[in-house]
Amino acid sequence: MTDRRYRAALALLALGSAAAAVAVHHWLFPLYSLNRDDSVYVAMSRLLQQGHATYPLDFAPFRPWASAPVGDRIVLKYSPPWPAVLAVAETLSGASWVALGVVAAAVVVLTATVTAEVFTDRAAALVAGVLAACSPAILLQSGTYLPYLFQLALGLAAVVLLLRGVRRPSAATTVAAGTVMGVAAWARPYDAVLDLVPFLVYVVIHRWRPSSTGPRWWVVLLRVAVGAAPVLLVMLAWNAAVLGDPLRLPYTVTGPQDGFGFGMRGVFPQYTSLFTAGDGVAGTVGNLGALPAWTAGGLVVIALAGVGVVRRARGPAIPLAALAVVVPLGYLPFWGPWAISEVWDGIAHFGPYYHLAVLVPLVAFAAVTLVEAARRVRSPAPRWARAALTAVVAAMVAVTVVAVPGKVAVNLAVRDDFRSLQRFVADAPLGRAVLLLPGRGDLGFDSTTPFLENRPDLDQPVLYAETRGGPDLELIDRFPDRALYRLSQQLPPGRPTGGTVVLDRLSVDTGDDVDVRVALSVPRGGTATAYLFDGTTEHRIPLDGSIDLDWTLTTLSHPGPMPTGTVRIAGGTGVVAVGLEVAGGGGVSRWERRFAYRVTADGSRLQLLRPGQGWSLNGTPGAGWQLDVADSPVTERE
Repeated sequence: MTDRRYRAALALLALGSAAAAVAVHHWLFPLYSLNRDDSVYVAMSRLLQQGHATYPLDFAPFRPWASAPVGDRIVLKYSPPWPAVLAVAETLSGASWVALGVVAAAVVVLTATVTAEVFTDRAAALVAGVLAACSPAILLQSGTYLPYLFQLALGLAAVVLLLRGVRRPSAATTVAAGTVMGVAAWARPYDAVLDLVPFLVYVVIHRWRPSSTGPRWWVVLLRVAVGAAPVLLVMLAWNAAVLGDPLRLPYTVTGPQDGFGFGMRGVFPQYTSLFTAGDGVAGTVGNLGALPAWTAGGLVVIALAGVGVVRRARGPAIPLAALAVVVPLGYLPFWGPWAISEVWDGIAHFGPYYHLAVLVPLVAFAAVTLVEAARRVRSPAPRWARAALTAVVAAMVAVTVVAVPGKVAVNLAVRDDFRSLQRFVADAPLGRAVLLLPGRGDLGFDSTTPFLENRPDLDQPVLYAETRGGPDLELIDRFPDRALYRLSQQLPPGRPTGGTVVLDRLSVDTGDDVDVRVALSVPRGGTATAYLFDGTTEHRIPLDGSIDLDWTLTTLSHPGPMPTGTVRIAGGTGVVAVGLEVAGGGGVSRWERRFAYRVTADGSRLQLLRPGQGWSLNGTPGAGWQLDVADSPVTERE
């Protein structure tokens, strides 16, 4: 194949992949995806566009979820390379999604280029590029702002430059490889180690002995280090400026529990699960088991890749094949792959994205096998051989076509739920307002409103804030010219989006005493109890049936014995819950209204945010509290 035809084919691959990424983004992910990380990367890109690296501390109610206070600033937990690319795309073109097309094109072209570099076969390289472009894992992720394809592109670029720099040899190319490795290490350090160490080890072994055709291994590594050093120095300077410690990574700002190793793992300390070695194995098996369905050609390509490894795994093909082992083993002690396969439907929506690098050796070795088979069955080969090869290709196409609709459908369902909620908020006559939202702040990984975003300067008609309980009253003081609203959403059972939505305009009831009036509709059967929980003590009243009940809240400044139904509230801020408990049928169910409160500084006056918010806890063992916006037996009376 001539240089001109090869480059033209790569250009067509790049254009097709870029167009597909942009189309997928606008079709499936116009309001972000179920993986709410993507909204954080975009938020960071907009912060960088305004010339800032962090938020001020008073931005806390409005912050992107993957962030935490460090000193007097709020720091995002992700590193800046990918957000910087989005910021550059936004600045140059007016649309950050342009970067998605560029990255998708880069991944496909670099997959082909790595294949050509390793196997010196341009036809196989183009087939590998096509397989990569048609793989659902790449196709769907290319439409999101998630960083995994960008990281894969960096790793592939570094591999191409390293192998070429050693083969030619070229000091400049090897230094460039080091520079790209430095960026990859800054963006996602562990991925960079897993993706690049096999090739660095290969170079060391390959160049261990003196050779007249190239430099020794230590010279190659020195050149790589020279290229990586400036980037790593910038990274250390960034960490020092943002975190106060050059050796501390931004990823640690939400707590040490979001890391490698077994034990209690999660994004924030208060939201963790026990992660065991058995879970690590289960996560690895689950991700690798899902990989065929997210690779073009499915099991057919896996089988072809296996044949290719047996026949062609020598020279630089050895570290390429090693990726399929190193990456899964490297991620075994990390809770992320287990979480997306066992805890939430991450794989169902995006594929095994922590193991995305494994796809490269699969399509590369499968492409080599397929091209070799095609060359063997050229005429005058038996007709059955050509028919068999045609059947293999047809099976690859059929497997891919069958696999795609289900993956698209689950993301379409999320998109439609997001759009419905977006329209609901857009149609509400909010004016200049602050809107309190569920699932924001530390719970942002479960948010149903990632598309409701705040500008870094908060210069917009509606500000979107985390619901924080008592401190919500501070927003009224801070923004006296804005109305305060609260959005409540009751999710369908087992669904992360959708359901029933209610919008309340909030007001403050202030007085020496504040009354809370509720109507309690007691279901038949079981033992019913009314209660008020003030944050420390639960005050209970047995019930014989449905009742209208009045509670009076007062402050500690009112001495003397309190009559029945009157409760003293301690100073500061908090939440008072007024509810109904019904025990029966082997379980205990609760319904309540929760009211944020604040006691004035002198302790004499109480402020209550109305109306209260409905919550429920059913009697199912292990069930948690859920927002309850419809048909609750606890209703608030005027």
